[in-house]
Amino acid sequence: MKQLLLVRHAKSSWKEPGLTDELRPLNKRGKRDGPFMAKYIHDGGLIIDALFSSPAKRAFSTSRFFAKEFGLEVSLESDLYFGSESDWLYMINELDEAVKFPAYFSHNPTITYFANSFEGELIENVPTCGIIHLVSLADNWADLDRNNTKINNYYFPKLVK
Repeated sequence: MKQLLLVRHAKSSWKEPGLTDELRPLNKRGKRDGPFMAKYIHDGGLIIDALFSSPAKRAFSTSRFFAKEFGLEVSLESDLYFGSESDWLYMINELDEAVKFPAYFSHNPTITYFANSFEGELIENVPTCGIIHLVSLADNWADLDRNNTKINNYYFPKLVK
């Protein structure tokens, strides 16, 4: 059995309209929700062991809250910013078997589309700092696909606070 988390970045700031999309930082709420959700996941017994983030500032900043909570380093993956659902599945399928429970930090709309490609309750929109917990019957990352993986649970700041 394989497990992974999909995490949408926390709420970003629009205070500086001249910034490129990739450089937008977190706003006050994002800086509050990020650590809260990292602790919530940790306290709930979901012990992730690898973090992969989009290079966009708001996603990377969100991943850093989880890195601090779990004592991990973050690896940047450009496909989590620019890639398609197929790119994401390929990235997961190529994961080293030493990784037991990864978390991927990314953006809408792709994170919502990707989550909904698996079995389980349809999620209309993964909100900021929303977390989707996927569980697969696959024994190896290379075998994980849409037919053997389902949404096990989801956690959104407004649902768990």
